[in-house]
Amino acid sequence: MELHYEITEQDFVDYNLYFIAHDAMTQKTIRRMSTLTAVLVLVGGTALMYLLDTLSPVSVGMYVVLAAVCFFGCPAWFTHKARKNVHRTIERASNRHICGPKTLRLTDTGVQLVGESEDSSYPYAAFQRVITAEKQVYLYLDDLSALIVPRCAFPDEEARRTFVRMLEGRITEAKMKKSRDEAAKEDETAR
Repeated sequence: MELHYEITEQDFVDYNLYFIAHDAMTQKTIRRMSTLTAVLVLVGGTALMYLLDTLSPVSVGMYVVLAAVCFFGCPAWFTHKARKNVHRTIERASNRHICGPKTLRLTDTGVQLVGESEDSSYPYAAFQRVITAEKQVYLYLDDLSALIVPRCAFPDEEARRTFVRMLEGRITEAKMKKSRDEAAKEDETAR
């Protein structure tokens, strides 16, 4: 199977936003940052008003509202900053070939990705998982990096599902073969 598509800056933004929304550690960090910011605003503000001897129900209410804005606004701010940082990273990238036309081939032994000044091959066993997101398919090599295949690479949804099923089958088969080969090696070593 062979797919032809173009990777754009928006594809990288979408990948990072998907990662932020679905990575447990990132979500935990955002929750902590939001909570800490809200607590600092509430406690710091009311302490300041108390020290200035101007603490009143109105000022406490104002700091409660500010704390709520911080708590709910931090995730949006974090997402905005992530989007901006992806754009900045791509603009400054020394490997300009990360965007542009790509050809992805499923070969007998693995996945081959060809693009401008790029020709990479990945054995099927190297992939951790395949994720179908709303706009893309992600072929994860580890917890942080993935090959991005945008929805436009497929003529329709059925072709996308077929690609994912075929790829998942080959990955599972390759991992099972690798496990059998490792077990056989251990048996030989034990003899």
